[in-house]
Amino acid sequence: MFTSKYTWQVRERTEQLSEEIKKDYKLNHLEATLLENRGFTSQRKVDEIMSPAEYNYQYMPQINDAAALIKKHLEKGSRILIYGDYDADGITSTAILYDALKSQNENVFYFIPNRMEHGYGPNYDFFEFEVVGNADLVITVDNGVAAVNEIALLKDNDIDVVIIDHHAFQEEIPDAVIVHAAFPESSYPFQALAGVGTAYKVLQSLDLAKDEYLGYVAIGTVADIVSMTDENKCLVTKGLCELNARLPLGLSSLLKMSSHSGVIDEETIGFTIAPRLNATGRMDEASIGVELLLADDENKAYEIASEIEGLNTERKALVEEIYEEAKSQVNVDNEINIVAGEDWHQGVLGIVASRLVDAYGKPAIVMTRDFDVFKGSARSVEGMDLLGVLLEYKEFCDSLGGHSQALGITVYEDSMEEFKETVTAHFNNLGLNLKPVQYIDYKITADNLTLKDFERIKRLKPFGKDFNSPVFMMANQTVKSIRQVGKDLSHIKITLQDIAIDVIGFKFGYLHKEVQPGDKISLIGTLNINDFNHKRSLQMVLMDAKIDDLQIIDMRAKNEQDFTQISKDDIFVTSDDNKGKENYFVYGEGLPIAVDTVVLRDIPYDLEDLKITMKGLQASKIIVIFNDKNELFFEGLPSKQLIEQTDEIIRNAKDASIDLTIHAPYLAKKIGTSMKNLKIITDILADLSRIRLENGIVYKDEVHSGINIENSQYLKRLTTKIEAEAKLKMSSGQNMKDYLRTLITT
Repeated sequence: MFTSKYTWQVRERTEQLSEEIKKDYKLNHLEATLLENRGFTSQRKVDEIMSPAEYNYQYMPQINDAAALIKKHLEKGSRILIYGDYDADGITSTAILYDALKSQNENVFYFIPNRMEHGYGPNYDFFEFEVVGNADLVITVDNGVAAVNEIALLKDNDIDVVIIDHHAFQEEIPDAVIVHAAFPESSYPFQALAGVGTAYKVLQSLDLAKDEYLGYVAIGTVADIVSMTDENKCLVTKGLCELNARLPLGLSSLLKMSSHSGVIDEETIGFTIAPRLNATGRMDEASIGVELLLADDENKAYEIASEIEGLNTERKALVEEIYEEAKSQVNVDNEINIVAGEDWHQGVLGIVASRLVDAYGKPAIVMTRDFDVFKGSARSVEGMDLLGVLLEYKEFCDSLGGHSQALGITVYEDSMEEFKETVTAHFNNLGLNLKPVQYIDYKITADNLTLKDFERIKRLKPFGKDFNSPVFMMANQTVKSIRQVGKDLSHIKITLQDIAIDVIGFKFGYLHKEVQPGDKISLIGTLNINDFNHKRSLQMVLMDAKIDDLQIIDMRAKNEQDFTQISKDDIFVTSDDNKGKENYFVYGEGLPIAVDTVVLRDIPYDLEDLKITMKGLQASKIIVIFNDKNELFFEGLPSKQLIEQTDEIIRNAKDASIDLTIHAPYLAKKIGTSMKNLKIITDILADLSRIRLENGIVYKDEVHSGINIENSQYLKRLTTKIEAEAKLKMSSGQNMKDYLRTLITT
């Protein structure tokens, strides 16, 4: 049994779409199923996906106050500082605000804090020593709602403040004009805008919004993993259209540097653009990300894009290094993983935390020492408000803020051990046995999904949080072929017997050890259209796999033997006495009731013994080696005539003994057989008490009756051994597996 990484949960509809809605949107059965299974069945909910709206900025709390204050400072020529954030949302937010306000006032500047030097959000020391006396208005964007003391410092020094943010409010709210869709008692129709979406609304209120800014809104919104429904879906759809129609110079250089070509969609942003923009803030100064977005010179754009590509490459290497070190600290018995290093790069700790969540299915906090504190990032699993839990233990923290699923944290050095013990105990006491849940939208059978059906779901795009790319399942399917691909054979390609959808599994190369043609397997993943040699076909990109049935791994062939799959603690079954080893059994013995892995090491002498051992076996996996140094199948057994001839030669020998160490080659040549067969013949004669074998010397016994070969128990054992070899060693893999399964169940 091969277990899945995720807990698979098939979505089931609780309500159906009305025939009127289906007709209005011309929904096919796949589109309707996806909407119904996700709970989008009312007219309003379906519209959020099929016809999302952009709402009037006038409904945004305090936006008119913010617009009036900003206009006043623009008209006065005041010194205006835009204080952004170092992720893709903050970079895009800063870029559009700066570009728009700079067109109205030359005294506009921006600042992106350094993750390591300033930390997340407004920095008190920076404000005190760099901003006070040098700015008349500070606009924080994609940060600020948790900066009570920092904002108070500005206000005390007669600096006006506008906060444009979307992060969670804490108990105390800063004294400033705050533009936030989810402000307490907000009546704004959609309260999940990203920071860049909120900034775009402010520009609309200032009558400074441009269509070209929508491309940046799409990037920041997708990158920040906010809800991809309703207004966000509308803004991202418009932004993608803008990017594909008029790609800004900086982004064009960045995409060329990453070898991307073709259509730009939400996946292009999520896997190509966003990681590179985020790398600037993780590895260096995120301000170069803003410079890239604002670049209007081709050479300058190329230069910046090259630098960002290098930072992204460096980021990947650091993540791998720290992730391996972090894994070594994980205790799999705990329900949260809290790990810390002495000199880990702070910029990639969030990525490492996400990797740990993916690997273990549990919340993760990853920190590194920073003088007298430990700073880091935390990530949670679906349904677990990690920020809410950690706020209960904020006495250990110097700072704490972010979202329920992703947040930044700083813990006092002298509280670190107590923090780890207390928070770990909190999660362990919940008894959650956490494992990440993967929701499945649609079960594919041999005839319920066509290429034409699938092509229609592009109307549901762009996908993202709260309306992710659909996950499909192919359950209990027979594997037709499976092979490792890629330079390092780390990927897998699977074809199925009954469903014409090929499967590609990136980093799933290890499945080649677990699955063989003829086996049953269940697979889940996303679908795409593979266009190869002008032939278009559906392809699944594998996310997870499991085998519910007993696994039988065929290692009979030498080139298929991978002993890394075998543990010294497995149950071994052999054909010889095992001298009392606890986990070794001989064919004919019963095995423990329930075991994990059983290794059939040797070929049994008798299939009846194998039947006794296998009957009722409850195992997850059987590894079949069926090794035998003395296979008989191809050579066969010596004939009755040959045995009788050898017996007669020995009977007529003048001496009472024959030394086989000297005379065996001559004897074998005389009777016209092999040395191997001669050994079998002498063993049969010894079994019949015609001779005695002592130290390689044959002594003829005083026997007066004729030879009766059929009475040899040794010969009978060899005969059944050949039958076992034929059944177990010479049969096809599938026939052998079917036979073993039959023995277990009968």
